[in-house]
Amino acid sequence: MNEYLIIPILFIISYLLGAIPFAHIFTKLFSKKDILKIGWKKSSSSNVLANIGKVPALLTFLFDVLKGFIVVFIAKELGLPFEVLAIAGFLAVIGHNFSIFLNFNGGRGIATILGACLAFNPFIAFMALIPVILTAIFWTASIGTLFSYLMVIFWSYSIQDFGLSLLFALSLIPIIIKRVLPIKTLRGNIFKRIVFDQDSIPPFRIK
Repeated sequence: MNEYLIIPILFIISYLLGAIPFAHIFTKLFSKKDILKIGWKKSSSSNVLANIGKVPALLTFLFDVLKGFIVVFIAKELGLPFEVLAIAGFLAVIGHNFSIFLNFNGGRGIATILGACLAFNPFIAFMALIPVILTAIFWTASIGTLFSYLMVIFWSYSIQDFGLSLLFALSLIPIIIKRVLPIKTLRGNIFKRIVFDQDSIPPFRIK
């Protein structure tokens, strides 16, 4: 098949696959509830874990990771350039964050970009988890997530893995947008919303 036809098809599949709302699906299967109406109203494994249960949360996380992994893996197997791999992974994140199946609602795309990162470089993907896990234990995963994004961007660029660097640079945009939206709920400093994903600075869990 002609590359000029393969790439648009891949991009469409990437968005649609990313848009599959597994948090919504598994929440319905296990509890009959709507994940967008409970907890922090996000289609995410963390929301499922906090409000539905461990099993549906684990399933959600695994399938959300697979969404990002599959599209980048397919693009690599087709021998497409790194820019295409990055955009395919990015579109999967966009699909997750702004799902056509949920009236363009969604989550933050963290598991999905992790899956894409695994397809690029498994070692960096696992290293990127460390700041998220540590800050989740001691403070809040939100700030660890931003640190991981920046770490991966500069690390992958330094080793000339330009596709991975481009993927995370692009995907940083929708995560910031999702943290700021909806504008009407902004009650505090926009800096706090971007860094902490809320309008206040969360307290340390361990003193």
